[in-house]
Amino acid sequence: MEKQAGQNPDIRIYVVCHKPAYVPENPYLYPIQVGTALSGKKLPGMLHDDEGDNISERNKTYCELTAQYWAWKNEEADYYGFFHYRRYLAFDPSLNKDDGWGNIAYDRISEEAIEEMKLQPEIMRDLITKYDVISVRGRRYPRIKTEGKTMDVYHEYGMVPFQHRKDLDITLQILKEKYPAFAQTADSYMQSENAHECNMFIMKKEIYKDYCAWLFDILFETEKRIDSTWYSVEEYRVMGYLAERLCGIYYEWLKTQPGIRAGELPKTLFKETAPKAVLEPVYPAGVPIVLSANDKFSPYLDIMIRSVIVNASPEREYDIIILYNDISEKNQHLISMAARDKQNISIRFIRVCEYFDAGKLFVDQHLSVETYYRLIIPEIMPNYHKILYLDCDMVADHDVAELYDFDLNGAVIGAAKDIDVAGQLNLNQNNWQTYATEILGLDSPYDYFQAGVLILDLDGLRRTMSSEDMIQMALTHSYRCHDQDILNIVCKNKVTYLPQQWNTLMDWQGRQPYGYSQDGAETAL
Repeated sequence: MEKQAGQNPDIRIYVVCHKPAYVPENPYLYPIQVGTALSGKKLPGMLHDDEGDNISERNKTYCELTAQYWAWKNEEADYYGFFHYRRYLAFDPSLNKDDGWGNIAYDRISEEAIEEMKLQPEIMRDLITKYDVISVRGRRYPRIKTEGKTMDVYHEYGMVPFQHRKDLDITLQILKEKYPAFAQTADSYMQSENAHECNMFIMKKEIYKDYCAWLFDILFETEKRIDSTWYSVEEYRVMGYLAERLCGIYYEWLKTQPGIRAGELPKTLFKETAPKAVLEPVYPAGVPIVLSANDKFSPYLDIMIRSVIVNASPEREYDIIILYNDISEKNQHLISMAARDKQNISIRFIRVCEYFDAGKLFVDQHLSVETYYRLIIPEIMPNYHKILYLDCDMVADHDVAELYDFDLNGAVIGAAKDIDVAGQLNLNQNNWQTYATEILGLDSPYDYFQAGVLILDLDGLRRTMSSEDMIQMALTHSYRCHDQDILNIVCKNKVTYLPQQWNTLMDWQGRQPYGYSQDGAETAL
C-alpha cells in the first residue's frame, strides 16, 4: 500500500539488545532482543527475534544479524535501520569527538547526550528522508605495517586472535562467485584504509530488501564452507564479523549506482546502558529501608545492615534496598549473606548511575556523590508510598520498624534537628545564621534538620518537587551540605521532627575514619 502525499514515512530503527538495556522513548526506536530462542526468557518491552520466519537459534554466530534477518522477513517499513544497545548513530554530521576508535563516547544515554546527538524524532526524520542509505562514518585504520603492507580493511581482519583471515578469503571468493558485479568494489574496499563498521545503517525499503537477500545468500554459503568446529565463543561470532566487511562493500557499491543518495553519520558509544531501575515492593506490608553507599563504604554498610537485622522483629518484614554505582559483586555477595537464613528480610542492590550525570555534581573531600541518591528515591520507587532512609555510617540499636511507624501527621518528611548546626549557631560559627535564613530560606536556623535518618512520605514529596528538579538544584548551586540543604529547602514547613534519640551524633575525638559522610561524626540510632 502506497503512502499518500504528506504522510510521515514509517521509519523503524531496531536497537539490538541481548540483555535489559535503556532505550530512549522515541517513535523511531524499536528495541529487539536477539538470540531469544537461546535465552530461555523474553525480555519485556521489546520485540523478539524468535517469532515468525527467523534464525534466532543461530545468534551465537550471526550476532545482531538475527535481528536484521527477522526484520527482513517479518516487518514492513519505509526505512529500516539498526543500532546496538551501546551504539547509536548521531544525527549531527558535524560531531567530531572521535575517541580513536571511531566513536563519540558518552558515559550514558543522558538527556544531554540525546540533545548533542540530535536524537529528536523530527531531526531524525528530516535527515533520514534526505538519503536512500546512511552508513556509519568510515574509520581510518592506523598507518602501521603488517605483512609488509600498510594496514587496510583486508589486513585489519585477523589482527585479533578470534578472527581468521582464511574465513574472510572464503567469503570474498563466494561473493565473486555469486555476485561478480561486486568484485571490483570488494577489492577496492579491502585495499582501502577506511572501514564502515558495526553492521549499523539506515536504508530505504527496496535497498534493504535487496541487501538482505544478497548478504544472507553469501553468509549461508560461507557457513557451509567454514569449519568452526573448534572455535571459541568469540571465534564463533564469525558471521557477524564477516557481515561487517560485507556491509561496507555493499555501501561502497551503492555509492556507485546512479541516483543513489548516500550519507554517513558518526557513531556513539555508551559506557552504561542499564535500564532505569523501577522497584517493586518485596513485601506489601513490609518496612522499606533505603541506604546508599560506594565500594569504600562497604564495610560500614555491612555493619549497619547487620545491626538492623539483629534488632529486627521476627513479626515484621524488611525490604532493604542499597543504591549504588560501584559496589563490587564480591562485596554485594558478602553483604547479602547477612540475610541468607532470614525469610522476613530482603536485601537488594540497585545501580542508579543512569539517573543523573554524577560528574557534574558538587562534592568535597568528606562526601561522595552517593549522598545525592536520596534525591532520586521518589522517582526510582514509584510504587512505594513511604520509606525509611538511613545513612550507611551508623549503627541501629533498636528495631527500625518502630521509627518507620512514626506518625508524620501530614508532613512529607520526618527528620531530627541537626545538633551540629545548632552548636555552630550557639557558638556563632561559619555564619550559619545568615546562610540558613538567606540562602536556605528557613524561618529559623534551628529548624534545620539532619538527613542521615529520614522518614519519607514519597507521595507527598513527589507532589512537592520532582527528583529531576531537585537534581537540577544540585547542578546549579554549590550548597554547603549538598543534598541535605536541598531537602531543607524543598521540605520547609513540611517536616515532623523526630525525637533526638533516633539520630544521635557521637564525636570520636577526631579519630573517625577518613571519608565519613557526616561532618566529623558517626551517626548512631
